[in-house]
Amino acid sequence: MTYSPPTAHQIADAQHADSNLRMLLAQRKLYSIAKVWSGIRGFGVGVVAIAAPIMTAIWEDAALSAAAVAASWFVLNRLLFKHIEKHYVERATSAQEQFDTAIFGMPAIAVREPRLVPEEVRRLTSSRTRRRKRYSEESLKNWYPVRKDVDGGTAIAISQRANLVYAQTLLTKNAKLWVALLIVWFLVAVTIGIVSKFDLLTFLLVVALPTLPPFMDAVDEWLRIRTAGKQRRAIANEIQDAVSNYTTVPPDYLLTWQSQLFALRRDSPLVPDWLYRLLRSRTEDEMAEGARFIAAQTRSRKDED
Repeated sequence: MTYSPPTAHQIADAQHADSNLRMLLAQRKLYSIAKVWSGIRGFGVGVVAIAAPIMTAIWEDAALSAAAVAASWFVLNRLLFKHIEKHYVERATSAQEQFDTAIFGMPAIAVREPRLVPEEVRRLTSSRTRRRKRYSEESLKNWYPVRKDVDGGTAIAISQRANLVYAQTLLTKNAKLWVALLIVWFLVAVTIGIVSKFDLLTFLLVVALPTLPPFMDAVDEWLRIRTAGKQRRAIANEIQDAVSNYTTVPPDYLLTWQSQLFALRRDSPLVPDWLYRLLRSRTEDEMAEGARFIAAQTRSRKDED
């Protein structure tokens, strides 16, 4: 199937259509559910890591029980909570993909499943009146910084790049948060162990063992974020180079980048809602400025040609 991108004006109008905004609203709802499970995972492990040495410092006989709880929670995280979180992330990613392919006029690709059906979207987004209110509350309009002063293919490429850079910024901040929390956990636990004069066995049971699960999660998150960040930066640079080097970005490139975006979204760690809200305004300003800069460079080059 030959893909022909819509015009930039058509893309800008399409991302304001109710049928497409519904997909964004469904995406936000599904991500919120996924983040609840992510929060349960992080909170549970964190509480265990901090509570275990404190409990044992007060009541030494609790050492074995604290270690057992820590190990059990780690197993639940890996075997249950993480899979539930991943299920909702996959649904949210699918909703985002349906939004993108609709406004970019891209063909639906079968491997990007599971696709949300209209009935499920209706359950997630409620009535038209309530949806309109949520569109404003969630700031869903102008989701992408669509540049109307360039051709449609270039506008899509700039939007894809903006999304990559936006997500990379949030993920980097989230990774730093994970590392900071881990350091705090470790210092508190070790301090309690030293002050309470735990023997080696007690120290291993109530400090080392309860701290290992959050440590492993933090390392996993950090490695995933580093890998995703490198991939996002590489694709963002590839997009910027293509926009600079081609008079018209080849449509096949746009489809390839969209597939890569889908895979990155599906497999990336989640950013807590409070951190997302805290950074959203500044990150969106940076994203819009980047889009303006690249569009201006494109226009300047075409004028020279």
